[in-house]
Amino acid sequence: MEQRIEAAVAPEKVWESWERAHEKQGQAKIMDGQKGVSKGLGKKGFRYQVLDVVPGLKFSILWKTLFVRLLFTHSVSPTRWGSEIRYSVTIKGPFAWPVRWFLGKKIEQNIRLVLKAIVKQLEEESVIDARNR
Repeated sequence: MEQRIEAAVAPEKVWESWERAHEKQGQAKIMDGQKGVSKGLGKKGFRYQVLDVVPGLKFSILWKTLFVRLLFTHSVSPTRWGSEIRYSVTIKGPFAWPVRWFLGKKIEQNIRLVLKAIVKQLEEESVIDARNR
């Protein structure tokens, strides 16, 4: 499952926003092999591991549960007018097919919503930065 979206901001700005989000989870810069726990307000959270880091371009987050592994890959590349942001989710393991069947559409919808929210936030920050110069 993959979703793509274009943003009128430089790829460096996208990477910086991912690193800020990563720091909010108590981690330093995004680095290969990092382990952590992602927690929402009042929630237990889930353990993850960062893999396949290419600084400024892409990284993946591996989340494991009983018989299922989800790999969330974030990538950004330059375009003529800014950047293309891609999120993909790979589901593996013995129970991968039921998870895809039950949650596939919801995962795709959530990825699309997250990407739109990220682009909106980045473009608003870009406008504010331009005004403050």
